[in-house]
Amino acid sequence: MANSLMRDVGLLFVLAVMWSSSFTAIKVGVETLPPTTLAMLRVVVGAVILYAWLKIKGHRLPTDTRVWRTFFLIGLFGNAIPFVLINWGEQKIESGLAAILIATMPLVTLLLGRIFSDEILNTRRLLGVLCGFGGVVFLIGPEELLGLGGDVLRQLAVAVAAVCYAIAAILFRKLPHAKPLEQGSGVLIASAILLIPAAFIADQPWAIDYTVESVAIFVYLGAFPTALATLLLVVVIASRGATFLSLNNYMIPIMGVLWGYLFLGEVISQEATISLVLIVLGIVIAGVGPGTLENANRSAIKPD
Repeated sequence: MANSLMRDVGLLFVLAVMWSSSFTAIKVGVETLPPTTLAMLRVVVGAVILYAWLKIKGHRLPTDTRVWRTFFLIGLFGNAIPFVLINWGEQKIESGLAAILIATMPLVTLLLGRIFSDEILNTRRLLGVLCGFGGVVFLIGPEELLGLGGDVLRQLAVAVAAVCYAIAAILFRKLPHAKPLEQGSGVLIASAILLIPAAFIADQPWAIDYTVESVAIFVYLGAFPTALATLLLVVVIASRGATFLSLNNYMIPIMGVLWGYLFLGEVISQEATISLVLIVLGIVIAGVGPGTLENANRSAIKPD
């Protein structure tokens, strides 16, 4: 159990590293690429990478129509809608405020997961989620909340993206057990099918003047925070459930501080240190024990 928890916490950390870096990349990308086109190119690159890997490994995509319906739903709520909304929102709002809005995802996941899936809702998990959220607010600073209202629609867009991520994480639980590579490839292919016509209608991507920097941005976003991250999130959800996966949103602001320390020489403040302790404590509290009723039942019948 301890080794499994350490592995899943490690995967959560890797996801936080990739997803935290994506906010910086998006901020640069939307300066030259429209939000829908950036989202489309990111997903297409991710889909190509995972499908190529799938073929190299000799695996095949599922053929069940019901599975593909779920792929398209996950692609819609997990990639298509939130990628466009976050891209659009980050054109105007501050990254600190965006982090707080995205950090509502674990709270939404905890509630929706109990209502629509087999996620366990108990005092321990609720305490862990609230502890992690407190760490995020402590890091960013309550004063950032005063910025609410300046760009209401863009702030609402980021908040809606957080809800979409929560829905997608729960939908992953509805997929039949399969290899992460098969599930990840199917989801990203479905996402690309949804975003390609949307980008062509909204932005006319063939008429955009692409720069070396913009190409590097969407290739990076597609390869790491999309393709590789999709594989890892499938593994974490299967092991610990959607609520545990969603706790990576609490780690993202902390990783932003670490990026600044490592690459910009910024000082890590006392507030950041306290926040890190609260976030890690919240993750451990929420992660100890099974995250779903299925895993709980499996543990109950395991021989001593």
